[in-house]
Amino acid sequence: MKKILNERKCLKLVCGAGNEDIKEVEKLAYVFSSAGFNMIDVCAKKDVIDAAKNGILKTGKYNETAICVSIGLCDDIHVSKAVINGVKCTLCGNCVKVCAQNAIYNEDEKFAVDERKCIGCLKCLQACNRGSIVIEHKYKQPYAMLLPLISEGIDCVEFHCSSENEEMILEGWNKIKSIYNGVLSICLDRSKIGDEKIISILKQMIDNNEDIIIQADGNPMTGGEDDYKSTLQTVAFAELIQRNNLPNFLILSGGTNSKSSKLAKECSVNISGVALGSYARKLVKDYIDSADFWTNELIQKTAIQTAENLAENIKAYF
Repeated sequence: MKKILNERKCLKLVCGAGNEDIKEVEKLAYVFSSAGFNMIDVCAKKDVIDAAKNGILKTGKYNETAICVSIGLCDDIHVSKAVINGVKCTLCGNCVKVCAQNAIYNEDEKFAVDERKCIGCLKCLQACNRGSIVIEHKYKQPYAMLLPLISEGIDCVEFHCSSENEEMILEGWNKIKSIYNGVLSICLDRSKIGDEKIISILKQMIDNNEDIIIQADGNPMTGGEDDYKSTLQTVAFAELIQRNNLPNFLILSGGTNSKSSKLAKECSVNISGVALGSYARKLVKDYIDSADFWTNELIQKTAIQTAENLAENIKAYF
């Protein structure tokens, strides 16, 4: 893990901090670790961790791929789930069309959300013009979530802490540090707090520990398009962190795509790696969704080749 970071070659696939679809996670871990991604980020649940391990084991690269577990604060988007009010819902289907996770389904003439697949991206909420969708936070104390997972062979713990509540951020972070002595990652964005405060919080969290990863989440879960505009915010946020001389491993996320590392290099932002979620998953979605994925070698090879092309585009500018 440290070697990957020190060499500034971290390429992370984000399955989704709220993604509990073990079948999808296993396939994603298999495809992207086969393609050279050296870290797989999953939600903090044992069956999901096991699914990622199974996918990696199938590649024969188990010792080359790290597993990162994501934990979020109570008001962080990454630990949110959509809920549909059947009384208000008119079955227009707008939410179904925009859900990249296929988490919304029709049950007895009513739309419902499969919590295992929902990652809290808010796209359905934005698409609904009837006000029939609400977002609920499925939150557990970081200590309670992490404690049972310490023995599962995880390589990194990532703390999603986009919140206005500084005291709650620091309390949650200190609890994590008290029980986990491996590689730690801080993932936050600027949607709720200003630049000055976010730097102040970061300085308190890292406390001069250079081995901590700071993941600049420019625009969470928005990496659907492969253009510079989509990835602009994450590079700008990373530049802010670099400008304040925080001596940590710096990783791009949130709106990342094939152009993220190139834009970072053009802006003289020195990164240790790139985390890709929405965009990477979108590229291989049709292959991953294939019912015969595990028996169809052509589908597997095509998915892996697609992921390899993405990896090469990113690594070219490391």
